[in-house]
Amino acid sequence: MDRPIRPIVVLAACVLGASCNSGSTSPSGNLAQLHVVNAATSGGAVTVYVDGGQLSLAIAPATSSAALTVTPGTRTLELRTAGGLGFTRSVVFAANANVVAIGLDSAGGVTPEVLSDTNAVVPAGASKLRVANMAQDAGPIDIWRTQPDYGTPIRVEFPFPYRAESPYLQSTSGDWRIFVSDTVPVATPDAPMPDTLADSGPISVSDGTSATVVVVDKPGGGVTFVVVRP
Repeated sequence: MDRPIRPIVVLAACVLGASCNSGSTSPSGNLAQLHVVNAATSGGAVTVYVDGGQLSLAIAPATSSAALTVTPGTRTLELRTAGGLGFTRSVVFAANANVVAIGLDSAGGVTPEVLSDTNAVVPAGASKLRVANMAQDAGPIDIWRTQPDYGTPIRVEFPFPYRAESPYLQSTSGDWRIFVSDTVPVATPDAPMPDTLADSGPISVSDGTSATVVVVDKPGGGVTFVVVRP
């Protein structure tokens, strides 16, 4: 029987002195947090700008920024490559929100896509985890998980195409694990999992917290995982 679960982040102040403009005027308790995952395969490292101010050092492919603080409001988010090419989008940052943006290949540059954050609140005694498939070059794949209260691999959802994201899945606190396999016809969500293409290893999510697992292309081939914790 399929048991829902839910998917991460790191904590940091402004990375550069000049980057604090977007967050320095609000009390720290009201700031939003932004994590940027670089899932692009062709643009190399990217740098984050919010309202034109640099907010991060270069983020290598298949990695995430630390938590970046942003003043609440509607902001312009830009991911700029080493060559200076950047694409922007408008993002609403709510007070105390945790925003995860994914950098994706687009017309020779990198464009940001923002994950939704519905049902992100974690009740006491539980943990949540969600998964996003941002592996552009992987082709059709299935994504499976085990969770603290259920050790048999179950597909997160199916189909699970490129740029799809799961809802937050809920379980008890403890270790989650994410697996990637080729897509094969299986009659039920918990049918035997085919050969594994990638295994995240244990992802510990403690009581009352959540994590986001982003499946991305691995430099050199295959897929890997970026875990973000708020």
